Amino acid sequence: MIYADLHAHTTASDGTSTPTELVEEAKRAGLTYLAVTDHDTMAGVPEALEAAKQAGIFLIPGVELSAEGPPGKAHLLGLGVDPLFEPMNETLAQISEFRRQRNEKIAARLRELGIPITLEAVTALAPVGANVGRPHFAQWLVEQGHVSSIQDAFNRYLADDGKAYIERETVTPEASIRLIHEAGGVCLLAHPVLVRLSQQEKIEQRIAALKEMGMDGIEAYYHSHTVAETERLLRLAQKYDLLVSGGSDFHGTNKKDVFLGLVNQGQRLPADRISSRILETARK
Repeated sequence: MIYADLHAHTTASDGTSTPTELVEEAKRAGLTYLAVTDHDTMAGVPEALEAAKQAGIFLIPGVELSAEGPPGKAHLLGLGVDPLFEPMNETLAQISEFRRQRNEKIAARLRELGIPITLEAVTALAPVGANVGRPHFAQWLVEQGHVSSIQDAFNRYLADDGKAYIERETVTPEASIRLIHEAGGVCLLAHPVLVRLSQQEKIEQRIAALKEMGMDGIEAYYHSHTVAETERLLRLAQKYDLLVSGGSDFHGTNKKDVFLGLVNQGQRLPADRISSRILETARK
């Protein structure tokens, strides 16, 4: 049986495995297909591609874009994107600058709340060149004893309704979809069940709106989706003629209950459940 995990993070964003380590873990997990989908960066892709060649893994270059704007916030996966496509890298560099500005504001807000934090101290927890974000703030808060866990840090300070939450500038869903297509990739809605919906809005409405903008598919298989949720998403994929993908959203020790390769109800995901158009973007 051939297995796949098309949603995983490295130290290039907020994962704890280097790109090479991630590929090695994928090999141990019995995966044939792996996608590297770091948040708003493709910096880890070249290293992962080289490691995948040595390991005999089919690697799909990817990125997870945090998009905001009509029809709402969404995490969009770009799979099969060209890591050397300059307009994509220019946009990602701009997003990184937006993220840096936001980080400064988060640190300032935490200081207002009586927590003696500096952005330099948080940045020191991340690998050189990584996109520093809320998970690194959470790690600092845990290590300094201000919260009991990463989840506690988000619940109290960093989640969308947390005391230190700061909105950040980013690209819209429509612009994200267009950019992914220009970079030669396919665009999918990540973890649809986790999407924040407005009052009275249904996930089907959000999926239909994104499909109208050009979105290609959805992540129907996800580590926390129930059987019923997965089946519903598969029906919606068929109804709207969408591609189907699946991934664990592995972050290493930053998400200790999420394991690489365990995508579907604690089980590995057979690659034949993923749309062939997506698998065809893999490189070896």
